[in-house]
Amino acid sequence: MRLICTAAAAIKARDITVLDVRGQTIIADFFVMCSGTSITHIKSIVEGVQDRLREEARLRAKSEGDAQSYWMILDYSDVILHVFSEETREFYDLERLWSDAKVTEWPSESAGDELSSPPPMGGASFGGASFGGAGAAD
Repeated sequence: MRLICTAAAAIKARDITVLDVRGQTIIADFFVMCSGTSITHIKSIVEGVQDRLREEARLRAKSEGDAQSYWMILDYSDVILHVFSEETREFYDLERLWSDAKVTEWPSESAGDELSSPPPMGGASFGGASFGGAGAAD
């Protein structure tokens, strides 16, 4: 999950938010949501995350949607990334829909070095690697 957030932040994704939905659904443990500013930006975020996870963690996602729909999803089993336009994200308001989830805002681009340390979320298993806990590998 940390790698997904870091990869999205590197491409200037906006408002990166992590929802811990463990115990609320069987489809995933975490939803990572972020916004892009245009169709091109949404597509770039998705491609950047896919490339980085393929290269660094040897993980491939199932993808849904396309940038023309202003909402794309990358499903990494335990973690699902939602990349929206700001208007589409506001309209569907998944944060409200999953309001019982623990919400963690990922540090913004203005946070600088804080991107190297994840927000406290406890450990989560993801593709055989630990994410989110102390000493977790990127």
